[in-house]
Amino acid sequence: PNMAHVDEERVRLELTATDRALESILGRQVTLFRPPYNADSEPESYGEILPIAVASKLGYTTAGESIDPNDWNLSRPNPDGGTHRLRPDEIVADVLAQADAGHAILLHDAGGDRSATVKALPVLIDALRARGYRLTTIGGLVGRTPDQTMPALPKGERSLIAADSAAFGFSHAVGVVLFVGFNLAIGLGLARIVLMLALASRRRRRAEPLDPAAPKPRVDVLVAAYNEATVIHRTLDSLLASRDVDVSVIVVDDGSSDGTYDVVKAAFGNDPRVRLRRKANGGKASALNLALTEATAPVVVGVDADTQLSGDALARLAAWFADPKVGAVAGNVKVGNRSNLVTRWQSIEYITSQNIDRRALALLNAVTVVPGAIGAWRTEALRSLGGYRSDTLAEDMDLTWRVREAGWVIANEPTALAFTEAPSSLGGLLKQRFRWSFGTLQCLWKHRRSTFRHGWFGGLALPSLWLFQIVGQVLAPLIDLQLAAAILMQGLAWLAAAQHADVDAAPNPTLWFTLGVYVAFTLLELAAGWVAFGFDRERRGDLWLLPTQRFVYRQIMYVVVWRALERALSGLGQTWGKLKRTGDVQAPAG
Repeated sequence: PNMAHVDEERVRLELTATDRALESILGRQVTLFRPPYNADSEPESYGEILPIAVASKLGYTTAGESIDPNDWNLSRPNPDGGTHRLRPDEIVADVLAQADAGHAILLHDAGGDRSATVKALPVLIDALRARGYRLTTIGGLVGRTPDQTMPALPKGERSLIAADSAAFGFSHAVGVVLFVGFNLAIGLGLARIVLMLALASRRRRRAEPLDPAAPKPRVDVLVAAYNEATVIHRTLDSLLASRDVDVSVIVVDDGSSDGTYDVVKAAFGNDPRVRLRRKANGGKASALNLALTEATAPVVVGVDADTQLSGDALARLAAWFADPKVGAVAGNVKVGNRSNLVTRWQSIEYITSQNIDRRALALLNAVTVVPGAIGAWRTEALRSLGGYRSDTLAEDMDLTWRVREAGWVIANEPTALAFTEAPSSLGGLLKQRFRWSFGTLQCLWKHRRSTFRHGWFGGLALPSLWLFQIVGQVLAPLIDLQLAAAILMQGLAWLAAAQHADVDAAPNPTLWFTLGVYVAFTLLELAAGWVAFGFDRERRGDLWLLPTQRFVYRQIMYVVVWRALERALSGLGQTWGKLKRTGDVQAPAG
């Protein structure tokens, strides 16, 4: 910093830290000091005198300059107005014009393009020698030898060199890793967006339409319910209103304490299409497995108790199972309660991330999750694999991977719509996403042997989960902090430049490059969102909220992944964590 504009403690810190860094590299002491910015050999203000006074107390000899051609300023005015780029001959002329006024010439070798200075040096040296001047070092100017100017470290301090070198080396390495990590993460993110958009934009495989003359396909819907009294009535109404399928609903009350069983029994007890069972609380997987034992249809569909389906969703899912290779089909989950900023953020995420990825990966038979809110399964496939398992918190993801590992095709049907209730508060969102992240970690570890196996599923989908949902989320907050710190420091430099004309606040090229990459990523994300909204035939009014996710919503995701990793590494388990239902899902009619 310009030491004329900082306090005495900051001057002392800058001098000491720089001294230790140089000593750790050179093994020699540093005795000369030139204050940056205010390097005049005749200081006039208190700010200019302060760093000299501090340096003197620390044992330095201050070496000011008296000839300054301002070669750091690469823009020079034209006589007729405008500016031109600094030329080498202008540097030479400026120095020669001041040569008789002093003894030390200030030139710059960093902080921007210094090619003009480099080209000026040979001409300048020859010109000064032609005038009778002899070139020497600052130490030589006052009659000191190099060993006197930079003496060897005393024996007592040599032992500190290794520690200093390690500390500065570590600090530098962290900075390099963060910088490289930031740009690598952005670059990989850009590549991923382009790849997923390219795949999702390709003509997708479609199921053969159901034959109107054939019997309606039989579908059993499995609903696990725990304290869902406020929402389950609407869920069952939407399921029973399904068209073009012979539907039966199996509801298992998993030890609810809010009267869920009584609500279902009172409303649907006389409907032969609804079978109601009750068990002690044992978790979602156990409830779904009980429902699976009751299923008699060749296709079962898992539906969350807070989710409403479109009228044709079950028929569109069932149509895929005419292909004997298909073991499961993912539906399209929508946020049905877009009532505030938190739920609107989630809606954007569902459309632009989860659904677009599923469209793309379905082309490669690499779908990573058939969602629990709406997922269809071949009954024989589920039973042959032992049904749902409770050893992870992501039983739908675990089942998807087991079905794929068994050799089945997993399809995607984006027109089979389900409208679910998303958490409407940040606390609820944290709880839900922690469970998702912890469950994903469990699945990745449980199925680690599938990585780079089973075609694109193990070769692309699983490594992508490790890279983007785990590693990327762990590093992302550190990278964001680095970018924020760089922007803050540049902003302070500009502020100082505005207040003090002698301060050089040239933009940091690295910062501008990083910002450029960051902006490019954000623009591509918006473009991808525009396309994704088009795929889902969604109104694009909320798309402007996409960039705002990065400042709050994604920070929550970072916290979630860090917490999930901490919990996983500690070996502690995690329970489901029930979200409070509001019952404000609004599904479109029909």
